[in-house]
Amino acid sequence: MDFVTDIGHGPFHPFQAFEYERFEGGPVGREMTIEFCKKAIEICDEFWMFGVSDGTLQELLHAKRLGKPTKLLLNEFDPNWRDAHEALKTKYKQLNNLIQ
Repeated sequence: MDFVTDIGHGPFHPFQAFEYERFEGGPVGREMTIEFCKKAIEICDEFWMFGVSDGTLQELLHAKRLGKPTKLLLNEFDPNWRDAHEALKTKYKQLNNLIQ
């Protein structure tokens, strides 16, 4: 969040907005929390991705379907993103050309 703020943008971070204990790990549950994240993408100007996980790939796919500008900052922020992508690349094969 500091990185985004420092370059003059207002960050929206799902982990800050949707507290784990109340959302994914609580009564709302994972599936509905992902839906909340997708709705949040709809109001954001751009989608920036800082790490690879099943959830972030679902969000990226949604952002691409909406035609949102995307920025992937994987090398800068997630040293293990290639391993995570390798484990998920079959499930998200439509994103494989974007994530390399």
